[in-house]
Amino acid sequence: MAVYNKVKRLRSNILHIYSDANSCYDVAFFMLKIPEPHTMTKAETHLIESSNSSIRDNLARFNRKSKRFSKTLEMLSITLDLFVNKKALLVQ
Repeated sequence: MAVYNKVKRLRSNILHIYSDANSCYDVAFFMLKIPEPHTMTKAETHLIESSNSSIRDNLARFNRKSKRFSKTLEMLSITLDLFVNKKALLVQ
């Protein structure tokens, strides 16, 4: 419920919620009485999952705690910004 409330504060105009086909979401949404329509499908979630996979594959510091792992949040943020901006340039 905390995540839902936080997102709702940031984006009050949520019209629909999509999640993967895990039944726990359906149960949780029912129990929490979340009003927005909820659809369980892979069709609407594959892009974000693909993006997450690409980040893990291409950025070693997100893989595991080893010599490549940065302990500072600032360096993780900078690395992620560089990666996202590079991907955006390649798409254009």
